[in-house]
Amino acid sequence: MSAIRIVPPLVSIVLPFRAAAETLGECLHSILGQSLENWELLAVDDNSTDDSRKIAMDFARLDNRIRLIEPTRPGLVHALNQGLEAASSSLIARMDADDLMLPERLERQVAFMEENPGTGLVSSQVEHFSPLSLKTEGYSRYVEWTNALLTHEQIALNRFVESPFAHPSVLFRRQLVSQYGPYSDGDFPEDYELWLRFLEGGTRMAKLEQVLLKWRDHPDRLSRTCTRYAQDAFQRTKARYLASWLEQNPIGGRKLTAWGAGKVARRQADHLFGCGLRIECFFEVDPKKIGNPRPGLKVESIDAIPPPGEVFILVLAGARSARSKITRFLDDRDYISGQDYLFLA
Repeated sequence: MSAIRIVPPLVSIVLPFRAAAETLGECLHSILGQSLENWELLAVDDNSTDDSRKIAMDFARLDNRIRLIEPTRPGLVHALNQGLEAASSSLIARMDADDLMLPERLERQVAFMEENPGTGLVSSQVEHFSPLSLKTEGYSRYVEWTNALLTHEQIALNRFVESPFAHPSVLFRRQLVSQYGPYSDGDFPEDYELWLRFLEGGTRMAKLEQVLLKWRDHPDRLSRTCTRYAQDAFQRTKARYLASWLEQNPIGGRKLTAWGAGKVARRQADHLFGCGLRIECFFEVDPKKIGNPRPGLKVESIDAIPPPGEVFILVLAGARSARSKITRFLDDRDYISGQDYLFLA
């Protein structure tokens, strides 16, 4: 009698959930409908008080690819890391209980990783949807922005603007966790900090030019309600990793300067100062801000920006609408993104 051969899953799906009874069933059905069938789902209950746990248990009884993980302590980051620890595949796919996988999501992402062994993380474009009553203009603009970042170079150059991925759209190699550590808990967005850590270590990333996830926005989404996701926390995280990036990519004898001297830019600059970075001069469009508005703050017109080779510019202007105009202005003066300037807002 021959022994039964147990085939390990091609991908482990890590799905933390908490009070997600309204959406969890639909989410699980989208996973069951995947064209790639050799997966395992690690559903980690983060102390739900509604029917979420019962829903997950009912699905697990019907499909042995689904495992319900009991929490050892509360908190999203701990739930994520419990899922990582329980995973048996070398590939980790993230998923949230609010969202929906399109049928070919896992198949296409796993195939990409098999064909590109030098890539450590792959994402996909996402489709944003929400209740009609919820104003989502900001999320829509963010989705449009992140969906345009497809290559490793685009992702790496824009890493300090915002998170380049919708968290539940990513699939990454488990070995990255062994190399760089799991999710960290703190007053910052745990996914964004992890991507910055992976990129700092040299991980190559990509995004498939196809919508493979429906990403739900709603009033209770953590990025809307949790104080850990405050803008200040984003800026502190950016500043810390930017300081490290500048160590890895020294600007030589050029002066470190900044574009923007408004309130948002000055707050960002304060975080940079806290990381030991010294900004020699701020360049500004608004004539009312030009001059020396406070001791130690030198503000000049953007017309004073010298030819390439004399300064490195950190763009701190906060408005999304300004990015393309600033890019055109600098590109027209032969500045090269990543070599002569970098966006932080």
